[in-house]
Amino acid sequence: MTLLLLTHAACGLAAPAHTFTPTKTRTAELRYIDDVPVAIFTGTPEQIGQQHADLLAEPGKAALDFPKRFAAEFGLEAFWPFMAQAGRTLLMNTPERHQNELASIVQRSGFGDGELAVANTLLELRRMGCSSIIVEPSRSATGGPLFGRNFDFATLGELHKYSILLIYRPEGKHAFASVGFPGLVGVFSGMNDAGLSVATLDVEASADGSRKFNPAGTPLAFVFRRILEECTTVDEAEALLKSETATTWMNLAVCDRDGGAVFEITPETIARRDDDQSLVRCTNHFRSEGLTVGETCDRYDALGKLPATSLFDVSAIQARLHVANQERLTFQTMVFEPRELILHLALGEPPSSDDPLTRIELTSLFNAP
Repeated sequence: MTLLLLTHAACGLAAPAHTFTPTKTRTAELRYIDDVPVAIFTGTPEQIGQQHADLLAEPGKAALDFPKRFAAEFGLEAFWPFMAQAGRTLLMNTPERHQNELASIVQRSGFGDGELAVANTLLELRRMGCSSIIVEPSRSATGGPLFGRNFDFATLGELHKYSILLIYRPEGKHAFASVGFPGLVGVFSGMNDAGLSVATLDVEASADGSRKFNPAGTPLAFVFRRILEECTTVDEAEALLKSETATTWMNLAVCDRDGGAVFEITPETIARRDDDQSLVRCTNHFRSEGLTVGETCDRYDALGKLPATSLFDVSAIQARLHVANQERLTFQTMVFEPRELILHLALGEPPSSDDPLTRIELTSLFNAP
């Protein structure tokens, strides 16, 4: 099942040197900040879906072709209808506004709804490994928390070319930034205009007796988007998580202007893990009592090897993330500064963890002109 549904891993599809073309319309824009492509969407769900299609249709078609190409490469074409239908069924559990946004993307872009459904239910239909670390204000050289994260997934030489920073200004909701891909409406990594930041990390085992997949749950990438759209603090994020039914096992690292926590999620349990010596580390295992199965992780240990008496800046956090990188799997590296609304971001050829970080001040991007 896991192998079948590694939906964004693909092969044999070449992207141009500059995957995205700068474009500006009356309500949307695609531009570069240094080497980071940035797409900006504003308005109602339907308007945002149309803008997404207008700016990202061409690279999106290539990116969203990955699931079918992957299945064909491994002789699994027969499973595609199941994958697509599973994704469509899960999307029926998402908020109506997100379904409307997806429908507008399909209508305007020509994307197949099956490809879009699979891409947006990745957290239910695939496995990936990541690392994150939150430094509380008491150990930060900036005076505010720092939140670093590696996103790790098998690119097979292609997926990293389609990474993009998506800026959403949804009507009646918090503006937010999401580090993702064309066609992705849910959130894997992001920060909103209140400084609340999230990063999802996969988990393979749980001791709470819950089933690994609950088809009656809400796809988690959309739950995490709701957190950015509706919440301003870690406590509010916790309350929202507890109001939802989870589809699968997952870690979610969350940080606000004052500090962070990790939520260990199953279809039966939401456990909160706060800081240990002013650090909140996370990889791909549960560590809370009742959830942990006793796994060890070298990356988790490496993230904690920080001198107890030192204060840490962005470069120190990146250095820890680089120690924890997974070589050809690590292709997005980021550090959030929630108080300052600053994102430091590297996208590109794996491993991205030792690439220069582009400093992106999100305040101006969140504010409509």
